[in-house]
Amino acid sequence: MEVSVTIIRHTLEMMLTDLYPGVSALEKGYYSLDDVLNQLIFELIKEDYKEHAEKHTIQYYLDKYDDKNVGSSRKFTRAIQYTQFYRDLNNEEFDDMFGIRIPELDAQDMSGNNKFLGYKLTEQEFLGVRMQAYCKLTDKMHGKQIDDSHKVSETEFKRLFNDYAEQIEWLQPNVNVPDQEDIICRTFTYYGLETHFLTEFLYNTTLAAEKAGYPEEIPIDRILDVCGITSYLQPTSWSPEVYMADLCIIPKWNSFCDDFFEDSEAEWRNQSCLLLDCKQLKNVVLQRGLDKLVELMNSCSVQEKAKFLIENYWLWDYSPDYEWTSERIRYYRRLHSVATKNYPQSHIK
Repeated sequence: MEVSVTIIRHTLEMMLTDLYPGVSALEKGYYSLDDVLNQLIFELIKEDYKEHAEKHTIQYYLDKYDDKNVGSSRKFTRAIQYTQFYRDLNNEEFDDMFGIRIPELDAQDMSGNNKFLGYKLTEQEFLGVRMQAYCKLTDKMHGKQIDDSHKVSETEFKRLFNDYAEQIEWLQPNVNVPDQEDIICRTFTYYGLETHFLTEFLYNTTLAAEKAGYPEEIPIDRILDVCGITSYLQPTSWSPEVYMADLCIIPKWNSFCDDFFEDSEAEWRNQSCLLLDCKQLKNVVLQRGLDKLVELMNSCSVQEKAKFLIENYWLWDYSPDYEWTSERIRYYRRLHSVATKNYPQSHIK
């Protein structure tokens, strides 16, 4: 039988329905079974791309994107070093928690002639490094400088977000081109940026806070229930234990923003229980059969996978138009300071 995204999705649907006795209860929250299934397909396409995409030298991409001026400057070299600094930190964290290192996060040789000719990346990895080179907002966010008005003025704050929005717009692929893999790699670049930096999600949360009158206490636990990673979920009657469980269904994140500030404790407790079930449901499937599922996804055509992303995961539909006031900026700074990971400074000049 020929493998297709539709067949894989139907297979996953049967697995989830058989596994989870409370499937019908999902409809009481913002995540339906369809949402979890779409997220699983999305992540299988992502893992398939990471495992099988071609890698090229940085010089290849610099020529392709006509970034020669950037490539010859310190700016691009710095972006690579900066990216590797945080990859190393993530690898050390995995090593401390689980006693393993992730080979794809290890540094490559950049000495001598290898600076741009020996260092190889997938196109998605290159686009992430290019974003680092062109967009200074990511620097300011990693170092938490964005949180401090003495380090980033309101004028600079607005400029940084305008630059970021322009780069996200540049990243949007043309859907009417033969190279459909471009749709895949650019979508995953955007996804990686948003799940790591939470840039747009925190802006939409700020708008919800404004409607609620900017409550003094930030509902950080509720926010992290939606966008955070749960390091360990205990076994249940229907699932084994699950490690490093997330539920980054970006198209539905904004559904929760008003509830962060409006839900009672009981109402949010119900939301939180459903979120944890969805995390366990999604991640136990990947924990059990990731390699086989990725192999099946690799059998599907690039065109079919790109079509799925266009129809179900077009992130540019959710990209906001940033409109800043002093009050919004102040709240965003507070929100960012507690909602994102506190990385050490890289000290890369």
